[in-house]
Parts: sequence; C-alpha cells; structure tokens
Amino acid sequence: MTQSAPAAARPLPGYYRWLVLAAMSLICFAQYYIYDSITPLGTTLQQELGLSSENYGLLFSAYAFANVFLGMVLLAGVLVDKLGMRASGILYGFFCFLGAVLTALGAWKGLPGLLGPGYDWLHNFAKPEWSPELKVMLLGRTIYGIGAEAILLVNNKVLARWFNGKELAFAYGVNLTIMRLGTFLALNLQARAVGWMSLQGALGLAATIMGLGFLTFFGYLALERASRGRAGAPAVMDTVSAPEDRFVFREAFTFNSAFWYIALLCVTFYSAVFPFMSFAPSLLERKFGYSAAASGSFTSMLILGTMIFTPILGWWVDRRGRRASLMMAGALLLIPCHLALGLTRIWPVVPIFCIGLALSLVPAALWAAIPMLVPQRNLGTAFGVVGWVQNFGLWLFPIVAGRLADARTTKTVVDGKEILQVDYTLMMLMFAGLAAVGFLFSLLVKVADARRRDGISIEKVMRS
Repeated sequence: MTQSAPAAARPLPGYYRWLVLAAMSLICFAQYYIYDSITPLGTTLQQELGLSSENYGLLFSAYAFANVFLGMVLLAGVLVDKLGMRASGILYGFFCFLGAVLTALGAWKGLPGLLGPGYDWLHNFAKPEWSPELKVMLLGRTIYGIGAEAILLVNNKVLARWFNGKELAFAYGVNLTIMRLGTFLALNLQARAVGWMSLQGALGLAATIMGLGFLTFFGYLALERASRGRAGAPAVMDTVSAPEDRFVFREAFTFNSAFWYIALLCVTFYSAVFPFMSFAPSLLERKFGYSAAASGSFTSMLILGTMIFTPILGWWVDRRGRRASLMMAGALLLIPCHLALGLTRIWPVVPIFCIGLALSLVPAALWAAIPMLVPQRNLGTAFGVVGWVQNFGLWLFPIVAGRLADARTTKTVVDGKEILQVDYTLMMLMFAGLAAVGFLFSLLVKVADARRRDGISIEKVMRS
C-alpha cells in the first residue's frame, strides 16, 4: 500500500488562502475600529475635555501627521522589505496597540496624578493652549497612525501574493468588508459604551479590541509557516521581501499618467469621505437633533452600505472589468449626497447610505487596478506612493473641516446651560467640492487608460 505524502509535500487546500485573508483582515478590523473609536464621541470629547471642533479634527489629522511629514508611510515600505513581513508586522501591530492605549490614557481622569510634575511641564511644552490630555491623545493617535498605515501596506501585499487574476478584486472586497465591520461596530458601540462605563472605559474597550486584533497577526504567521514548501503557496516572505516587492521611490517617476490620476483620485475621494465621517455624528446631533448613540448608528449606515456592496462589486469587477467607470460613478455620487446633508434637512440616512455605496464603488475598482497599472516589481512602491498621497488628505482636511465648523459656531444659553450651535454648511460644501475634483480625476483615469498602447486596460477583465 502506498504511503501518504509527507505533510510538507501535500498541496494546500483551496480554502487555505481564505484563512490567510481572514487572519489579516482581523488585525485590520481592529485597526479600523480604533480609527473610528472616537468618531461618535466628538460631542462628548468636547464637553468633557473642553476640546474645540478644530481640536477634535486634530485627533484625526494626527493619524496622518507622521506618515506625511516624516515620510513614515513611505519608510514603512522600506522597513517591511528590510525587516521582513514577520518582524515588521509585529512592530507595526504593536504601534497600533500602543497608540490605542495612549489615546485612552489621555482621556483618563487620573492623568494628572499619573504624570505628577510632568503634567504641568506637558501643559507648557509646545502649544500651551492645548491641554495635556489633548497632547497625550494626539501622541497616541500619531503612533497609531504610523502602525495602521504600515499594517495596511502589509495587508495589501499579502493579498496581492495569495490572490491573483480574477480573484483579486473579490478578495479585496471581502477584506474591506471585514475591516469596515470594525468601523461599523465602533460607530454603534462607542457612544453606548460611554453610557455603560465612561469616556475612559469606552476608549479602554477600543484599546482591548486592538490588542486582540494584534494577536491575530501571529495566526497569520502560523499559516505562512505551515504553507512553506507546499504546492499552491506563494514564495516565502516571512524573512525579507522579494526584490520585486521593494519600495524604490525613484521608480514612481516611471509610472504612467493613469496611475497618477488614480493617486490624485484617491486623495480627493477619501478626503471627501473619511473626514466627513469624523464629523458626521456631531452634525447629526447638532443639526438634526439625534442623540449621540443614534447619531453613531445613523453614521454607521455609511459603513453598512460598503459592507453590502464592496464584495458584490469586487466580484463584478473580476468578471466584467469597468474599473474606471466605477470610479467615475462613485465620485459623482458623493456630490449630491454632501450637498443634501449640507443644504437641506432631508432624512440623513438616505444620503449617508449612498455615500457608503460610493465608498464601495471606488475602492473596489481603485485598489484592484493598481497591480494592472504598474509592473509587479514596482507594486510595493506603487502602494507606498498612493498611501502617502492619501495620508496628506487625511491630515489636511480634518483640520480644515474643524476650522470651518469653529468659524460657524455660536453659543447660546438654554435652561441655564451653555449650548454650542454649529452651522456645517461650509464644511459640507468643501466635501462636495472635493468629490467634484475627484470626479474630474476619475474621468482623466478613463481617458488615460483608453490611450494606453500596451494592450492592458483597467476597463477590461483581468485574466490570471
């Protein structure tokens, strides 16, 4: 009787790559939860910590500060190559967890006692108009942002290795759905967690979720280790990256115009969505009169839309193509949604859900198009450049949105209590303008793609 083949020689089962996707998606799920763990708490943070709208916007801008001005998102591509997937994933996953802990610590009422004399020093050190609590939270959000963007880079490169051809866009769609479940839960749980525990307890819960998500990366490493030498596994990548995955900045200057239009679409489109999401619960509270918990839940309808449509659209793109057309449709859809929220009192759930549909249309096509626009050897560089450009918008526009809100803020006294009233019209016009510019870039993507002479088009089906 023939002996069975050694375990190392047996081919991987067909579902194995989906286990890899699940493990990577879970750490990104936690990372997304942390990003929006403060989104439904805007009004609470302003009331309990005395923050202005601009201060609140800074908490989101801090996420991207080091990535933009210190080039950390670009350096991450280099370090992933130098350190290898295992070491860099552990390092950046820890940064996400540390940042979440510091953010929670900044809102802790015992912070003055913990810091002792350092509390007054921190108050007077650089920007004395910012409270020590805000400074600690900003430090946490900055460290978290360094880790989060690098983890997304690792995630994208893992999916590009384990999935190819007609499965790639669907894999990205499933991946995004799991990640955005983190945002969905944060928007629905965090405001309620304040009622159950306190502001400090809610942020502590978020840090715990990030810690658990960090542990799932070790599950991914175990899957990689178990796949070595088996048919169906990609090249070993737990030590150092293959040469074709390395980040080399000068290579970016060789990319075609379609890639650069996609990069510009990325910054304008995401700047019209994620900074809006940051302020959406406060807008729903102050303009439409909903409670903090209801405002978070209504904002989560945006994420619900992406969770429903992103895998479907990814599957459709794999089989029908039309990536540039989907980018155009998504960017165009944002414009009336932002105008409706800013200029009318229409039931806000409808435009918010449609923004979620737009957030499915563009990413389902955009991220899967990048491997078609650049050579495989330049893929790490391409993802790094797009990540840097995207982070510039995520740094700038929360600050601008906060300043626009502060400029249209008035104080009134109701039943002896001081109430802030905010006119969000200018802010929403800014987001609509960003969407309009994004639509222009999506149109240029389609034109540039039609002029390509290499026989490859992002409008066509990608064959394996």
